[in-house]
Amino acid sequence: MENLQQIDARVETYVLKRLQRMSRLAAEWSSDPRDPQGIRHSYVDVVTALLAGLISGRRSLRDVEKLSTRLGLGRRGGGISDGALTHVLGLCDAGHFDAMVVRTIKDMNRRGELPHPGLGQHWTSIDGKYSCLDHHCGGLGQKFVSDDGVYWRAGVLRAVMISVPSRPALGQRAMGPVETTETDPEKVKHTGEITNLPHLVAKLRDDYGDMVSNFVLDAGLWSKDVFLSMDAQGFGLVCGLKKNKPDLFAEVERFLRIERQRRPAQAETNWESYRNGWIRRRIWRTTALDGWNGWTHLRQAVVVEQTTRERGHDGKPTGKETTELRYFISNATTGMVNPRQMLALVRQHWGIENDCNWTFDLQFAEDDGAWCTKNKAIFALGALRMVAYNLLQHLRKAHVQVVAKSGKASPRPWRDLCETVHARLLALGTGLRALLRGAMVRPPTSRAPPTAPLRPAIA
Repeated sequence: MENLQQIDARVETYVLKRLQRMSRLAAEWSSDPRDPQGIRHSYVDVVTALLAGLISGRRSLRDVEKLSTRLGLGRRGGGISDGALTHVLGLCDAGHFDAMVVRTIKDMNRRGELPHPGLGQHWTSIDGKYSCLDHHCGGLGQKFVSDDGVYWRAGVLRAVMISVPSRPALGQRAMGPVETTETDPEKVKHTGEITNLPHLVAKLRDDYGDMVSNFVLDAGLWSKDVFLSMDAQGFGLVCGLKKNKPDLFAEVERFLRIERQRRPAQAETNWESYRNGWIRRRIWRTTALDGWNGWTHLRQAVVVEQTTRERGHDGKPTGKETTELRYFISNATTGMVNPRQMLALVRQHWGIENDCNWTFDLQFAEDDGAWCTKNKAIFALGALRMVAYNLLQHLRKAHVQVVAKSGKASPRPWRDLCETVHARLLALGTGLRALLRGAMVRPPTSRAPPTAPLRPAIA
């Protein structure tokens, strides 16, 4: 078993190498938004300070300022003030750091850090993430009026590669205000998500090519037109199905009710410990609905039965069980995705919530501790958080896992990992700046990162 010194050394080596790479990416793929006249701090130092603050769990820009001083970043190594950091973030647009996210993922893929165990190919989940704010986010916030007054809701569609154990974030798209007379925030949300989904999918394909070809979508994120159009473009799809598509839902429910009565489950999981009890999932599917009512290429309809056993105060089962049924449809053939793989996809889909969105909320305090509220800074910070999240997720799940006495390995707790990273950064101190400068093998360029033309939006 590794001792603390070995873990610290591994963390320091990993973080140093990644920060060196991030500094090069900031110089090559992210343009300085400031007016060249009057610039004081190196732009690369500013981005490095922000990333160092994120991966070390700093809660405010004032904390990042203190860290940058200890690391010798900024003009003459004297640190970067929180005002200077706010100024840069306030000038960034919604997609300012997207190219850094893409290059980070491509680096991970080149190093073999993106396996897809048991699934045969990569699958990506897309989901919406929202924050309620007191400002309009540079015109990208949706305005609402409540009994408490006026507020704006800023939303992004975020993509996560769920087939990879570390669940890396691939990118995001800021969702601007939806022109509608609808006042129900939930209905406005689904309208915005369906409208923006084709643009995010097109961007992911332009950025990653065939690495992003298969998608898992929540029930409110897609429509019949989206399903058929994405199928026509050759994408694999697994889509949640609820009563918001009543005709299809009723037919799928009818067919699968018969399957559950006539046949045993086609795949199932073992009983697993889950919160206050144990949970087991079983799956049935039918291929009989392809072409029904215009739903061409609906090659599988699936029901997942989720049974939960309650645990008592003595740690033993109470005998109380709860069963929930969840329905899905897919254009994937039974040869492409078998029952066990489909069950794995359904379970891993929630990685976008349990890994990515949970981390952004609880560890990065995306909603409650905004570092900067100027203009579109919330979206620029979202991209930087994706870079930091991808770095830390791979570190905690692949390099510094916690091994129990039973021999089972689990990811290192976030708080513990961030504090370890913070301690190792402070140990490097002002020497970090020299190490970063030595890694800058190519000079910074003032050119904007190349942008590929977007594909036509899905109908």
